Amino acid sequence: MHLKPHTAQPLPLSPVGVSQGKQQNRSEAVQIRSNPPAGARGEYDVLRFPVIDWDFRWQRPQQISEQFALHGHRVFYITTDIAVLPMEEPVYEDVARHVGIKRIEPNIWLITLCATRKLNLYRDLMNETDIRYLSWSIDYVRARFRIEHLVSIVDLPFWTPLVTAIGNHKLVYDCMDEHQGFSTNDKAILSQEEQLVHSADLVVASSQALYDRMKELHPSTLLLRNAADASHFYNPMPVAPELTSIRGPVIGYYGAISDWFDIRLIGQLAARRPDWTFVLIGHTFGCDTSVVESLPNVMLLGEKPYERLPSYLHRFDVALIPFLENELTRATNPVKLYEYLAAGKPVVSTYLPELETVAAGLTLVARTPEDFEQAIERSLQQQGPREVQARMQFARSHTWEMRYIELHEQILSRLFPKVSVVILTYNNWAYTRQCLTSLQKPGRYPNMEVIVIDNGSTDETRQRLAELDSDLFRIMFSSTNLGFAAGNSLGCRKASGEYIILLNNDTIVPDGSWIRRLIHPLAIDPDLGMTGPMSNHVGNDQAVDHFVGNPVEGAHSDWLRDFYEFYEGGSRYTDLLGFFCVAIKRSVIEQIGDLDSNYGVGMFEDDDYCERVKRAGYKLAIIEDAFVYHHGSATIKKLKPGEYDQLWRNNKSYYERKWNKVWQMPKPPENRFSGAVSSEEVASRLANITVECVLVLGEREWSRQDPRWKRIVKQLAADRKRIIVVHLMKYHQQDVIGIRKAGPQVYFTNRLDLFSRVRFDSVIYCGETEQQPDVHARRELIDGPSYHAHQLRDLTAKLENAEVLEELCPAQLARGSIGSKEPQPSS
Repeated sequence: MHLKPHTAQPLPLSPVGVSQGKQQNRSEAVQIRSNPPAGARGEYDVLRFPVIDWDFRWQRPQQISEQFALHGHRVFYITTDIAVLPMEEPVYEDVARHVGIKRIEPNIWLITLCATRKLNLYRDLMNETDIRYLSWSIDYVRARFRIEHLVSIVDLPFWTPLVTAIGNHKLVYDCMDEHQGFSTNDKAILSQEEQLVHSADLVVASSQALYDRMKELHPSTLLLRNAADASHFYNPMPVAPELTSIRGPVIGYYGAISDWFDIRLIGQLAARRPDWTFVLIGHTFGCDTSVVESLPNVMLLGEKPYERLPSYLHRFDVALIPFLENELTRATNPVKLYEYLAAGKPVVSTYLPELETVAAGLTLVARTPEDFEQAIERSLQQQGPREVQARMQFARSHTWEMRYIELHEQILSRLFPKVSVVILTYNNWAYTRQCLTSLQKPGRYPNMEVIVIDNGSTDETRQRLAELDSDLFRIMFSSTNLGFAAGNSLGCRKASGEYIILLNNDTIVPDGSWIRRLIHPLAIDPDLGMTGPMSNHVGNDQAVDHFVGNPVEGAHSDWLRDFYEFYEGGSRYTDLLGFFCVAIKRSVIEQIGDLDSNYGVGMFEDDDYCERVKRAGYKLAIIEDAFVYHHGSATIKKLKPGEYDQLWRNNKSYYERKWNKVWQMPKPPENRFSGAVSSEEVASRLANITVECVLVLGEREWSRQDPRWKRIVKQLAADRKRIIVVHLMKYHQQDVIGIRKAGPQVYFTNRLDLFSRVRFDSVIYCGETEQQPDVHARRELIDGPSYHAHQLRDLTAKLENAEVLEELCPAQLARGSIGSKEPQPSS
């Protein structure tokens, strides 16, 4: 999509960002792009919600965004132009087709979001409809680029309703201006700033005044001043043609010439000193320049490209910052200050608090026209090598790369707390290789270390571990088999993370989200001590009832996508977590201590540690939307049968003596219909429930396609207030056998006969073309849009009492068009 400049309403031209649109031929940027592909090293992605377009004026948003890209992050920069969808009631697929995506540099894409109307970032408030379509636009981008770890950086309060509505991202508010100082910003927009601050995970302020104000509203606030691309402005260029014929001093300024610019001061100075030439570069929107237009020694040159600015700046004898003193400028940390000094130029400014703080001794400040004239006079004399070098050195110590590094470190430490993954190995290199390979997938957690403790392996494991990347892996070798408890305890003591995950080497982690899913509940719940994921092979109620995958790849990607959607945000407390994968707060480990090494090689040490954590006052939780594939007891299974049985008996006995209680078998996987093999048993499981029970008759095969009937299932299941039974024969080409639990309240079955004695609250025909005579329901509903006209005509003839839903979309159906009567066994 072609991105047009904003012409209807000039953008607010910030006094802190003064450089014009930057072209593709970068200076230092092109030379240092030697990073691996984005995401290969586990970097988070950045979504920038800006105040200006990428190509309008080159300032802080673009500079920092480019630094993220240079250091391996993918950057998605939103345009200020919202695309208007051409249809009246667009669906998600319509939005996906109209989202604008344009790659403009390595690791940088321009993204144009969609809505049903034009939105002005400085005047309009979003309504619920706007938020829906803008959110869908973001969802599409995240899905297309498989964004796993997202940091959203917001520059303007306009974006608040959107960024607070989208989930699974870290929110950073970059407060770079006193927004109420701009005449272009509507007060209604500005009123959202406080909500944005409170919703943010991190607030960044560009000046001391902004920092002081933000700090009162948000405890996690970072002072991150502006900077310069020092090498770009240091390198001299041939003088710009417009300035080659000037004789005598050139007193210059570039940047926005708006209502905060003291144009009268320039007029007074130019009238008093006709021997000086005043060169003003920049857009003049909002400024009455008539007071200088008739003066022969004032040149108004308009906007100039970022790449050409040094050719003007190096001809300046003195560089100016002639701002009026007001609330806006008192909070300003001017980018041009750093760029002027990068070229070694003396700077004369009106009073700005930030100049006294960051550049005292390198600039001259004047408050009256007379003082300003004298300051320029003195600056014309301060052109010696020592003064020039001091200015350049200042700029070299304030670069955008330095600002990125500081911000990146704060994002990692505050938003992505360090996680130490501890893995114990003993032979079985094939399993270990699978596990370690899965940990290195693109999109992995951004702040992770992997500590591998080898328990005296005698196969190729030790050799292969020694070859691993030392930036990610820390390897420790034991000459003997320390056992499960002692080996993991050693790893915990070596770990430096705020959270520690004990992970078996016979596991396969599915994607980059598993760590985020496990530690988020620990971060928000002070009473929670440990969390564990669901799995295909575990001896308690962490086991999923319905799974599709294999021992080579782990979870099937399509199954995993559905699993995440059905279980999103789900968790439940438990008494026991399997230690094939368990996340623990570091503070809990420090309080509880090491795992009990008296359990030797293994078994019951996880039961033991769970007991200790609970008795210390902490809770345990199964994170239902986290999954880790587990081969299952890869090491312990190699024991001889007699050795295994004896170890089990010994450790069970030790556990019972230690805690003075009888060990109980763990809970089985959750499935309301587990063990029910007759219609009578199935009906009895539903006899006393107090929620709706709905049968969905779709197309009998669940695949990667997303037809309407699947959306109906997912939207009905979203609120978890009803039991959903879906008649299926195949799920992603796998046979469905019996009654399988696919979500918190969702069951797939190929056996409708097992439900013949159940009276459902509702049965929804949304793909099935034949009447199901053994199905009994209080209401029969037909979703009209799921059928062709002749199919609908035939089906309604068969279902005489059915209600045809012609206008209702799946979301409306899920919100209440289904009744709430309890299902009863059919007579």
